[in-house]
Formats: sequence, C-alpha cells, structure tokens
Amino acid sequence: MTFLLFISYSVLFCWLITRIQFFKESGLSATILITLFLLRILVLIIGCGINLYYLPVSDPVILNGMGIDEFHLLFQNPHEYLINIFHTNSPEAYSRLLDDSNSFWNNLRTNLILKMLSIFNIFSLKSFLINTLFFNFLVFFGFVALYKVFIKIFPELYYQLIICIFLLPSALFFTSEIHRDGLILLSLSMVIYHLFFVLNEHQFSWKRILIILLFLSLIFLLRNFVFIALIPALIAWVLSKKFPKHSFICFVIVYFFATILFFCSGLISSKANLPAYVSARQQSFIEIGKAGNSTIEVAPLQPDFKSFLVNAPKALELTLLRPYLTAKGIQYIPFAVEICVIEILFLAFVSFRKKKMFINPLIYFGIFFSCSMMLMTGYTVPIIGAIVRYRSIYLIFLLIPIVCYTDWKKLEKLFGKKDLKKVEGV
Repeated sequence: MTFLLFISYSVLFCWLITRIQFFKESGLSATILITLFLLRILVLIIGCGINLYYLPVSDPVILNGMGIDEFHLLFQNPHEYLINIFHTNSPEAYSRLLDDSNSFWNNLRTNLILKMLSIFNIFSLKSFLINTLFFNFLVFFGFVALYKVFIKIFPELYYQLIICIFLLPSALFFTSEIHRDGLILLSLSMVIYHLFFVLNEHQFSWKRILIILLFLSLIFLLRNFVFIALIPALIAWVLSKKFPKHSFICFVIVYFFATILFFCSGLISSKANLPAYVSARQQSFIEIGKAGNSTIEVAPLQPDFKSFLVNAPKALELTLLRPYLTAKGIQYIPFAVEICVIEILFLAFVSFRKKKMFINPLIYFGIFFSCSMMLMTGYTVPIIGAIVRYRSIYLIFLLIPIVCYTDWKKLEKLFGKKDLKKVEGV
C-alpha cells in the first residue's frame, strides 16, 4: 500500500511541476524539471534506506517518529496540539534567545518541523518515505527559485547553472532529508528570489516584502546564527544597488562595521555577547563529538578578537578542504571527491577567469555570506560529518561564480591545441 501511494504522489508532484506557474516560468522545460525532481526522488529513496537501516541513530527518523506523536495528538487533544508549541520547560522561560540548550527558542526549531510532519502524516499514512517525498517537493521550489535568479545574471550558462544549483552532490543529498538544511535552503532562496526582483526588476510589492519577512523569520527560528550572518549581506546587497559602481566597496564597508559590532556586542549586553555565543556553541559541539568517530581536535575558541583571528585559518581549512581523500570511512569519499573537484575548478578559475567581467552584486552577496557561514561552521563544528552537511547549501553560492566566471572557451582552445600537437607529433 505504501509503495503504491508513494508512486501515486510522485506522479502527482511531477504533474504539478508541469502545471504550477512558478515552475513554468523558470525557463526550464517540463522534461528537465521532471528529470531533476525524479533525481531527487532517487536520492531521497537512497537516503531513507541509509537512515532506516544503516545509521544507529538518525535525526530524520527520530523527527519522523516525533511527528507521528504530534499527528496522534492532533486528533486526541487538538487544543494541546495548537498550544504546545508555545510551551517551555526552561526555568528562564522565553529568554536565552541565542542559547543552544535549555531554551524555548532552541526547541522551537524542532517543534516547527514536527508540526509540518504532523500535517504530512494526514496524507501519507505516517510513512517516512512519503513524508520525505512531500518535504522534497517543498524544497524543490527553493532550487528552482535560485535558478530563476541566476539565469537572469548568466542567461547563456544554462547547463552550468543546472549543475551548480541542482546537481551539487552534498546539497542534493542533505536537502533531500527531513532536516533543517532543506528548509533553510528554501527560505534563503525565497528571500533572494523576491529581493532580487524588487531590486533588479523594479517589481516592488507589499506581497513580496511580506514573503521576504516571513522567510527571514523562518530562518531565524530554524537557525538564528544563519539569520545573524545574513543581515549584513542583505544590507550590503541593498546598498550596492544604490551605488552600483562601488558594489565591492559597499560589502567591504558593511562587513567591516559588522565585524566591529560583532566583537563589541558584549559591551552592549552580556546576553547579546556574540563571540561568547560562538564559543559556547563550539563547546557544545565538542561534547557532542566525543560520542562520534569523525571529530577533529581543535583549540578552544575564546570570546575575543585575537582567538577568532588565530583560529580563522583552521576554521576555513575544516570547511573548505575537509574531508581529505585519505579520510577514514567510505561514507566520506563522495564528499572528499566533491571538494577536490571544487578545488580544481577554483584553480581553473584563477588561471582562466574571464577578463573585464561585470560582477553582479548578488555574486558578492553569495560570496560574503557563504564565507561568513563557512567561518562560523569552522569555528563551531569540529565534526566532519556535520561540517559536510552544514556547508552543503552554501557551497552553491561559491561554486556558481567559480564556474560561471571561468573562460571555458579559452581553456578548451588551450587543451585542444595541445591535443593537436600530440596528433601531429605521431
């Protein structure tokens, strides 16, 4: 029964992709859209199998089980179902906004997913596989939104954008699981999509502003540190549209003042001490990592500028170079290969980048925001498995400029001439 229902919903979603205006206006043909969605279905099936049968403790499976409990509560005690999301067992009630334990706000990010799953369960017969399918259909909107934006910037790089956005292995795999990463990608994409059309296409409307605020709120509730990192990037993007000839300078100035504000936040209030928050978050992950087998020993991060500066190279090494091809564990091989390929592409970009290229402010937005998230992840997460998942959606924004600003024709001519000389030598 579950298998037949899964097939039926898969067919329904493929049909909806051909009918919903948002997808039809993407510039991608129905065939390509359906193919990309079917690829997500294949990946989610593999992911569900891994989570159910190979991982001793799996977050998606645990979340799905808790979602089933919420589903039963919906019918047994509707009143409690509607208000329990506002409950807290924390002795400090609704304070401790940035804390990652014993906090109402920390628990809320899980409760939001559980409410979503409880609704899914009404239609899925409580199937983990079908719930994951529903989840992927929602997340697919985010990937298409990103494509619709970047194709405006690179209208001739059709296939390159498909590869960078839809086919990046780590982003494809981790956003296909029931977890916060897919919802963060969806929310971030919708913010970028609607703000892009407000700034670039002069399509201002209060509806777009409300949508932007809604998804910014969702990002804050799901991962508040992503929201904090996003604010200076958004401010710099808006300013760069006011001063288009000085886009890069706008980002540098905004991030300069954002850095000062970050390290001086403790002077404003001890509860808003952001360096201390990052340091405490690192300690939490170090404790979590003691039970795992992919933890890397790192120096404790102190809540001061010197410690952050000294630890920055290690943080970037963790997020931009790990896992190595020599990493233990077969599960890391695909992601080690992925990061190696990206490094090779970066070298190609440095050697054969396009001359006199105009850099859209959105590209600066993606680079500055993603690098700040890479630093944040490297500072706080010394666990390879978690690093690979957390960075996956931000790699997209680094990969796009690398691929799209590389002069592939020049590279092709260079290697073409070398091959021709070899043939003539024979």
